[in-house]
Amino acid sequence: FIGIMVGDGHLGFYIRLNKNDGKIIQSDIRISGNKKEEAYLRYVMNLFYSLFNVNLKYIQDTEPNAIILRAYSKGIVQFLNEIYEIPLNRKTDIVFIPEIIKKSNNAIKCSFLKGLADTDFSVTFKNRTNKGHNYPVISAGFKSKKLVKDLEILFQELGFNYCVYYDENRYDKRFGTVVMHNIYLNGRENFQKWIKIVGFSNLKFKRKVEKWLSEGVCPPGY
Repeated sequence: FIGIMVGDGHLGFYIRLNKNDGKIIQSDIRISGNKKEEAYLRYVMNLFYSLFNVNLKYIQDTEPNAIILRAYSKGIVQFLNEIYEIPLNRKTDIVFIPEIIKKSNNAIKCSFLKGLADTDFSVTFKNRTNKGHNYPVISAGFKSKKLVKDLEILFQELGFNYCVYYDENRYDKRFGTVVMHNIYLNGRENFQKWIKIVGFSNLKFKRKVEKWLSEGVCPPGY
């Protein structure tokens, strides 16, 4: 769950007016999602309820496929901010792996990676030898350089061979040119290790894994 929050989560305190125009503080937990990933969104909602005994509301956002899972709880916001160091409000540029995760055992670190990967990683298969799309690549790009540096350390501890590409200028239609920091796990050995010790909960990735394991290839768009 903490991996999910670092990836697609948001915490905030906001001041709003009540019916009598008095000011009240609103505590907000949000997780962004895609309507096409319905099964995964239900998984996240069930996970949240199992942890906090609170239901996330399923809300259609302004974009056609954009979904927000939302709850209001001062206690949960404070807990996630103070204990797990999830930043309040805008976190994209400054988020990092919480210290409590870094000091945990490898099983906890792998669970964190699963949550982060389910929300913010991509899985592709390159056609490097003209034998089909059989070369697996797990990758992620973030605005937070600190997060990628933390991932480097985590990957080292878990025995992955990775490569990084910092300070890439990338065009985003929403924000214009942004600076991104990228990390990659390339090749069969990394991919098999990931499947064994980390895995995925998001069906869109699990389907790709099953295709590759059964046929040795996975075409683009699968």
